[in-house]
Amino acid sequence: MIKRLENSSLQDHTFHGHYFETSKEDLEKVCGPVMYNDDDDSEVTQNEWEMSTEDGTTFTIYDYKEFRSYDDYETIEWHIGTENRFGSKKAYEAMHRAFHLHPKITYNI
Repeated sequence: MIKRLENSSLQDHTFHGHYFETSKEDLEKVCGPVMYNDDDDSEVTQNEWEMSTEDGTTFTIYDYKEFRSYDDYETIEWHIGTENRFGSKKAYEAMHRAFHLHPKITYNI
């Protein structure tokens, strides 16, 4: 189970090799509305969520270097940011379980 971190500002969370593919539309079905949004196409990250796993491992989900506008239903790559590679694997597995619970969602984890 994953949950949103409302009113949080995670620091030192970076990419450690785990990512998945889905649409923003389907990701919002699992994680709720985008938490941080920047519509500027020149920004490295345009959409981001701050989440935690059942055991309290915190992580971010973000689009990375799209550098373009994309449709909410378009499948793109989403990165997982954590404090270390162990947290990244936990977050990846938690996202896999969360997507599996929504059978009408298209994803590639």
